[in-house]
Amino acid sequence: MAQKLAGKTAVITGGGGGIGRAVALAMAAEGAKIVVNDIAKDADGNSNADKVVKEVKKARGTAVANYDSVATMAGGENIIKTAVSNFGRIDILVNCAGNFISRPIADLAENEWDSIIAVHLKGHFSCSKAAANEMIKQKSGRIITIASRAGFSFLPGPPNSVAYAAAKAGILGFSAQLSAELKEHGITVNTIVPSADTQLFPGRGRRFGGGLREEPDFVAPIMVYLATDEAKNITGQTFYACGGDICIFGRPIQLPGPHMFIRKAGKWTVDELCELIPPMVGV
Repeated sequence: MAQKLAGKTAVITGGGGGIGRAVALAMAAEGAKIVVNDIAKDADGNSNADKVVKEVKKARGTAVANYDSVATMAGGENIIKTAVSNFGRIDILVNCAGNFISRPIADLAENEWDSIIAVHLKGHFSCSKAAANEMIKQKSGRIITIASRAGFSFLPGPPNSVAYAAAKAGILGFSAQLSAELKEHGITVNTIVPSADTQLFPGRGRRFGGGLREEPDFVAPIMVYLATDEAKNITGQTFYACGGDICIFGRPIQLPGPHMFIRKAGKWTVDELCELIPPMVGV
């Protein structure tokens, strides 16, 4: 069976763990060359990005590591340059890098607010701007952003964070506008609202997923699908993904419906999503 991302290059920020790692491995399995970006290290000082690169290579894929922070414009530029210098192009950007500080507003320090906004919202801007500049030249590309239900509805805490909610709400607006701006250049922009059990949010999939499988790799197939040529006409959409659940949010997403929901008792395949998603979004 042909690999759906053969010949393409994908940058995964925050790719050293959680959802980012799952997406990096899934896209590599479909033939994409991967830039695994992550600043984190384990307790022994080993790079998380390097670990995932080794996993990709062990599975006979191609990957390189990048250790720049998404929170600066220079970092975003260097992340995308890593793709171009190693593989000649950038076809896919998945903005998975994130951080979290659970603090009520009365105790939230300015530097903590700034850190959340910088990593999430500015991080999306820094990497997407650098990627868009390359993708416009190619007249093609896929940008996938990561939001949260915290950005458009009240989620009882703890954990809670007005900074995180503000950043994720900003990403929703950023993504909607960017999708309209880049459509004429053949570049799609879609948003994932995930629930999964990760180091950042342990137990989150169980908490919000109704007992469904909460592993991050259950979120990866919808991202792989959105990066394929089959999804070239899908842009400006917001997808919820947890376990076998996928919901395409109606617009505006704050209001009831018309949302479209599918559920599978297991993990979706990219081939299944290629068949199911287009008619759901009217393409």
